[in-house]
Amino acid sequence: MNSKEVAIYEKIKEAIILQKLRPNTQLVEKEIAESFGVSRTPVRNVLRRLAYERLVKIIENKGAFVTSSSMEEAKEVFEMRRILEAEAVRQACRFSNEEQLNELEKMVEEELNSYEEMDYSESIQMSGEFHLKIAEMAGNSYFYQYLEDLISLTHVIISIYGKNHEEKHACLHHLHIFKAIKQRDEDLAEKLAIEHLIEMEDNLHFSEKHSFFASLSDVFQQ
Repeated sequence: MNSKEVAIYEKIKEAIILQKLRPNTQLVEKEIAESFGVSRTPVRNVLRRLAYERLVKIIENKGAFVTSSSMEEAKEVFEMRRILEAEAVRQACRFSNEEQLNELEKMVEEELNSYEEMDYSESIQMSGEFHLKIAEMAGNSYFYQYLEDLISLTHVIISIYGKNHEEKHACLHHLHIFKAIKQRDEDLAEKLAIEHLIEMEDNLHFSEKHSFFASLSDVFQQ
């Protein structure tokens, strides 16, 4: 993608992750193109990229829509996250350096501050970055690559099924995981990471599913 497409891609992806664009929202090429002052071609390329990442679903003769994951897909996402993150935290315990640990601690503090200040959009973003930082600390680029996609899908899943999700619990879990990594306690770090993901999944309400819609022009002109 060229620089303009990257900018549009990042803006749409951020809107999905921060739940400004909700599941089942139709992503109309013409409206998006007008919002960014471009032709439909770069928008079409961006939507294809997002479809490859499974954040967008393209339906023939209907258009592109923000993904609305099924219960089965949601469970598969959390299953894969548990497998990957269990090993990622172990490797982070082994290979992380002091600078990375300081950065992770700062991220936890910023996430807690965002929650206390009721800046929930920032808190959501910081939560995902915490997990990605651990993947980076593990020193395996594939952890980061696959977890980035899975974490983005997790945000979509929570926006569908995450009624009454307790963000503060997540912040505190991150604090405990950080402390275990700093202590180089692989068993504890893995245990805490898995328990954290299990609780996230347990907080989902799979019996309820709703459709949400938003004005694209309002989202991208904020």
